[in-house]
Amino acid sequence: MGHTLLEKIVKERVGQTLVGTVNVAVDKLAEEIAREALADETFRRALREFVRLRSQELLDELLRNGSRRRTGAKRLRKRR
Repeated sequence: MGHTLLEKIVKERVGQTLVGTVNVAVDKLAEEIAREALADETFRRALREFVRLRSQELLDELLRNGSRRRTGAKRLRKRR
């Protein structure tokens, strides 16, 4: 059975609004849980160390990639 244009619009908007509202509620709950977890000093220290290590890995990777590009650029200049 077909729906009128108005019915289609209402169905779509109700769905989008419901999903949006649920997303906001989930975000708020996740923030609350994160605050509770960060209040635990052991968890906070472990998380800080994990983030520090991952940040260092990313920095090392960026520096390696930058070195490769410069080396490649030097080779190109030498060829010319």
